[in-house]
Amino acid sequence: MALSDAVGVLPKLDRLRQLEETHGNAIRRLSEEVTALKDRVTRREFREEVLIARAEGAAAKAAFVAGTVTIADLARSLGALEERSRARLALAPRERDSD
Repeated sequence: MALSDAVGVLPKLDRLRQLEETHGNAIRRLSEEVTALKDRVTRREFREEVLIARAEGAAAKAAFVAGTVTIADLARSLGALEERSRARLALAPRERDSD
């Protein structure tokens, strides 16, 4: 009976080997897919960092431009006030003379 038991075990061992090979291949494919997904995530994270840096740069530029425009407007307003003041000062002696 020992020989018949051994003969009966051989097909089971062969089936076990086939399953092990099939599962090993499936695990390797899944491992490759996981690695590919990790690579994609890494690339997207890098792109995200680049986009954030670009957005921060654009925001800084916009803030600078907004500040520059405001300063320029103030400078124009101050210049206009100075001109009016000079014009009034220039008119003031004439007005006194006419009195």
